[in-house]
Amino acid sequence: MCLQRLADTAVLNKIRGIIMNDIFGINGIQKFRNRSVLSSQYLPDQLVGREEQVKEVASLIRPVLHHGEPVNALISGKKGTGKTTVVRFVLKQLTGTIEKEGLNVVPVFINCRKINTTSKIILEILDKVSPETEVPKTGLSMGKYYRALWKALNEKRTTIIVVFDEIEALKNHSILYDLSHAGENMSIEDDIFIGIIGITDDMFFSGRIEQNIVSSLQHRNIVYPPYSKVQIEQILNGRCAIAFEEDIVEKEVIPLCAELSGEEHDSGKSLRLLERAGDIADSSNAEKVTENHVLLANEEMGDNYLVSSLENLPIHSKLVLLSIIRLTRELNDKITTGQIETLYRKFCDRIGTNPLGRTSVSGIVSEFDMKGIISAPVRSRGRYGKTRLVSMRKNPQKIENTLYSDYRLKEL
Repeated sequence: MCLQRLADTAVLNKIRGIIMNDIFGINGIQKFRNRSVLSSQYLPDQLVGREEQVKEVASLIRPVLHHGEPVNALISGKKGTGKTTVVRFVLKQLTGTIEKEGLNVVPVFINCRKINTTSKIILEILDKVSPETEVPKTGLSMGKYYRALWKALNEKRTTIIVVFDEIEALKNHSILYDLSHAGENMSIEDDIFIGIIGITDDMFFSGRIEQNIVSSLQHRNIVYPPYSKVQIEQILNGRCAIAFEEDIVEKEVIPLCAELSGEEHDSGKSLRLLERAGDIADSSNAEKVTENHVLLANEEMGDNYLVSSLENLPIHSKLVLLSIIRLTRELNDKITTGQIETLYRKFCDRIGTNPLGRTSVSGIVSEFDMKGIISAPVRSRGRYGKTRLVSMRKNPQKIENTLYSDYRLKEL
């Protein structure tokens, strides 16, 4: 009996040991092979459906390979259309060419959500061009920061390509003017150039900044179209083959992820769906990643994705959406675009920003309709033309709370 108890205890201890030593589930069915390829940071060797855009961005930069002046550009398009990925892809190729040819060109990539003040941007550029240059992070006048930058560029004989990702988050747009005019103002030598590429989800960005800044950039406007469902599936299939073990993902999973990526076919959302579906399958030790795992992932991500997308909206889109929420609550009925525009203009006046025109406001309302946040069918008013009758689809209180996380809206 004692021997049997000892044997049973030994078996239990062994089981406990296996459980304790496998808290990460590595002894189960392996789903992922290399999940890093599902990250937004991953750059594939080829970009599906963006071959023309790659060529276009490369053409902007190509002059620097022959000691010429790059072309400034503003790249806009809906979220998930590959804008940042294309530019990062081209910069990676550029870096390789710079090293191979021994060129004195430095690309500088700035995410304006993280680095959005003039002094921080200048310090970031200096760190890339002349890391040994010591400049205080605070305490200097803006003129001294600029002089330190011009001095470094002239001494190093360096041309720079500055990419402003999420350019709408810049706190002061004047840096775009100052950088683009550096040569004309003789701040830098005549064989040194500064190229500027702005990236934005805000289709109306160039209409919201001072026109002398827009004209000084002498930029090319490039608008990226949404991916098609077929292109999203091609992207997912390519990543899936590397990210997951063979025959782990059922064939229905990729089309469903593409379908759930939204009417605009957001590539980022589709990749996050695929990765989260894999996580759910992995944690439940399922044999395969199935459609059900994708549906669970989509349900789980729904609210989180909505909050994230609202937080990243341009300020004018936030003001329009807040106007809709306020009006539908106060009037307890469907509202018109004219009513929305009136309240939106009052909000613009209160926060000190110039309002967009009627067509732009109507365009924003249409975008929210396409995203399923509101319902805005067009109705005929006879000889008075047409209007939209707008009502909320999503939880207005949750959306309003999210919008108020923007400090600019707190007083409205």
